[in-house]
Amino acid sequence: MTGTKIDARRRAPGRPRSLEADGAILEAAVDVFAEVGLEALTMEGVAARAGVSKNTVYRRYPNKLDLVVSAVRCYTNVGAPPPDTGTTRGDVHDLVAGLVAILTETPVGRMLPILVAVRTRVPELDAAYAEIVAEKRARHATVVRRGIERGDFRADVDVDVVVDAFTSPTFYRFLVTNAPLDAAFVAAVVDSTMRAFGA
Repeated sequence: MTGTKIDARRRAPGRPRSLEADGAILEAAVDVFAEVGLEALTMEGVAARAGVSKNTVYRRYPNKLDLVVSAVRCYTNVGAPPPDTGTTRGDVHDLVAGLVAILTETPVGRMLPILVAVRTRVPELDAAYAEIVAEKRARHATVVRRGIERGDFRADVDVDVVVDAFTSPTFYRFLVTNAPLDAAFVAAVVDSTMRAFGA
């Protein structure tokens, strides 16, 4: 996450907070979480890693759970509109490639294995994680429904099953087999999805 240069002069009251500090805090939260998990993560530890004061962290996030969830939402682009390339194949390709990029090019890849394990022990984190997943799946479902309307997917397909078909292989490779998540893999997933569910 790129930051923004901050004017070194003292801030006037109400001046927008530092985007540079925002980015440093979120990345530090991911790093610390990936190393020690939620239970051992402290706001002080995140502040030290980010190079900011503890008060700077607390002004943005009331507790460590809110901080971790905010980091996940930021790096997974929750709220972004679904791709609209003009073709269903192009849209599905962008979804798969975007998921691969999140896992391999952002800090989320470092925290996901422990996040999957920890969520089962922390109900609040489990609920927040489920909400994020639901939002992402709704974005994917929009692409599938648009594909049905275009006649590219069969009218009788189960939308959730189609979404599973192009998202699950990515997570399986990332979390289980450690097989390559490269352009050839993305193309193969898109091809198999279109063949399996295409009209």
